[in-house]
Amino acid sequence: MRRTKPTWSVIPAATALATLLVTAGCGDVEVKANSEGDKAAKPTKVDTSAGEGGWLLGVTTAGGADAETSTTVYITYNPSTGQATAQKMPGVQAASASPEQAVLLVSADRRWAIPDTGISRTEEKNGRLKVYSLADGTAKVVDIRERTGKGDVNPIGWAFDPERADTLRVVDTKNRVWVVNVAGGDATSEPSLPKGPWEFTNGFNPNTGEPWVESIESDATRPPGNLPVGKDPVTRDGGTVMPAGSSELAKLPPSPCKLGAGYTDDAGVTWAFCADSASLATYYLPKDGKEWTAYGKPSTPVAPEAAGFPLVLPPAE
Repeated sequence: MRRTKPTWSVIPAATALATLLVTAGCGDVEVKANSEGDKAAKPTKVDTSAGEGGWLLGVTTAGGADAETSTTVYITYNPSTGQATAQKMPGVQAASASPEQAVLLVSADRRWAIPDTGISRTEEKNGRLKVYSLADGTAKVVDIRERTGKGDVNPIGWAFDPERADTLRVVDTKNRVWVVNVAGGDATSEPSLPKGPWEFTNGFNPNTGEPWVESIESDATRPPGNLPVGKDPVTRDGGTVMPAGSSELAKLPPSPCKLGAGYTDDAGVTWAFCADSASLATYYLPKDGKEWTAYGKPSTPVAPEAAGFPLVLPPAE
């Protein structure tokens, strides 16, 4: 029998609206830092050059009679110019990827995406897995049986490796773990997941990409430390990814968005993106800052009516 997958809600709680903020330009911006007893404001420079590149944002929509079908739309957006493009993934029923795992649905080189950590029954039966180009939305088939040279591989879960360009890990019904590149070449094997009183429920560690199994008797996992889901910050490119509704985002001053997600870079500057309308808006918060500042230009109207906002990735180097 096919293993049971956890279902994650695509509808996060809305955050409070902030007060109207002043739009800032590009590059280094001076922010006045007041200290108690110091009447003269001391300007400090904030590096906002990241706003001049193409950010990758992932928003989700909910469809179906009971909102059981979720669809991810990936948007590449340059806040300094307002230019944006969007690519829509196929819809998924009862998606198994948590908001934290959204980073594993995109390849490390930002060229490819998959719809979910779970694999459809059709693809499980035929071993032909489809990945989608973030440049033009075209599909590429990865035949896992051909790549492994084994006709008994029935894939049930997969995720991208966060460190290796276009590399995927695929778990099959025998708990075997396969590593395969989208571009081509033979698949290689990694140590199999434990069997016995352990169950694979499409769990992949957001920061390592490694799959894990959960005990059917307790909250223990192998490798250990993967529960509860969402307890550890999600990191990429030296910064922290903050999905909508994440605890990291909740620790910051009230968001300027009804529905937003963010990213804190290695300099401590936090970027927030609002998906409240078809045109995305951008704000930044200096390290230890108390107020958000609007940045750049709203995007061209490319965003769908979003129910979730699980992914913000900074411009690729």
